[in-house]
Amino acid sequence: MAVWLLKMFGYALILTLIIELGMAFFLGIRSRKVLLLILFVNILTNPPAVLLYWLGNLYLPDIVDFWLQLVIELVVVIVESLIYYCFSIKKNWNLTHPILLSFTTNICSWIIGLLILVREDFW
Repeated sequence: MAVWLLKMFGYALILTLIIELGMAFFLGIRSRKVLLLILFVNILTNPPAVLLYWLGNLYLPDIVDFWLQLVIELVVVIVESLIYYCFSIKKNWNLTHPILLSFTTNICSWIIGLLILVREDFW
């Protein structure tokens, strides 16, 4: 069970990092320190989000699943936006539109994650 959990958390984190860093790069972010910030922020927010979703899946009815995902994603967007905002107001950080950055990267990550889950359930 422990190995399965480590794989689940690892895959979720790696996939999130690839998607969100790729999306940030697509949005024009080229600064290494901003990309590192995005990396660290996702390392901070992804494991608790995955844990909450997994626990909700275990103990809550299926009908609640989608709403739980939305609430968790909303909290993640808010937390990441606040962190990005704190850095965006500092000198030497070329980080603009922290809320849009957080929302866009997280919505892409969430949609791709849903597509992967739907595909796995289908097969």
